[in-house]
Amino acid sequence: MSAPHISQIGAFVAARLGTPPAATSAGTRQGTGYDRLVLGESCVLVAATGAVTGGPTAQGYEVKLQHSSDNGADDAWTDFVPAGPGSASVQLTAANAFAEKDVDLGAAKRFIRVAEATTLTGGTAPSLQACALVVFGGAMTLPV
Repeated sequence: MSAPHISQIGAFVAARLGTPPAATSAGTRQGTGYDRLVLGESCVLVAATGAVTGGPTAQGYEVKLQHSSDNGADDAWTDFVPAGPGSASVQLTAANAFAEKDVDLGAAKRFIRVAEATTLTGGTAPSLQACALVVFGGAMTLPV
């Protein structure tokens, strides 16, 4: 018996921008909170870097998931740690790199967001092109 063929995968996943593409200097950024109860019980966390400018001797880009029960209104955002093995973060140390991580959101609070940290060593006004995406899946109803 062969596996079923899914010709319209877009109906089963919901891709959301974690942090927009930007030339980032050293520091942190946080993305928009998303309601995972609507979007899914699991996700793929995706990080990408582009060109580096300003001649740094080293660069780093870490993307992680944070969660909150009320989108940060009264319940402050905290780093999400999955119940099982693994983490909810991705690290890149090179320009023009890409990484992804499967994350089980079963133990997460209702809202999920991306938090990123960029580190740049040396150089003159260095920056790193970077962005993150979250691809949700496994919702009880198909995502919109």
